[in-house]
Amino acid sequence: MKAFKNEKGQGLVEFALIVPILILILMAIIEFGFMFNTFLSLSNGVREGGRLAALGGNDAAIEMKIITSGGLLEAGNIQVSINPSTRHRGDEIKIAATYRYYFITPILGGILSSGVELSSELSVRME
Repeated sequence: MKAFKNEKGQGLVEFALIVPILILILMAIIEFGFMFNTFLSLSNGVREGGRLAALGGNDAAIEMKIITSGGLLEAGNIQVSINPSTRHRGDEIKIAATYRYYFITPILGGILSSGVELSSELSVRME
């Protein structure tokens, strides 16, 4: 059994088998961080828009506030819904925003090329 004692390339073969899995895990962690940052930016924009709605802002101003408070989000990917359109003092206002997030890393972007839809909702009472 002396032929099985020679293990000079074993570590290199094991490393070559594990590296793709480690790279995929690392890319997934990085991508999750970017996606979570995008979700937090969207939620912040909806919260700012909700505050404006509570103070009596109109729909166009609320939508603009959500888009501008969203940080580095692309304005074309944000869809805003504000209900009801006509409001009076004491009414509940529901604001919802969705954002289409496209992956940055090439491997995950190739797997899920259509992206992921992130959404945030808020209900406020008009003051």
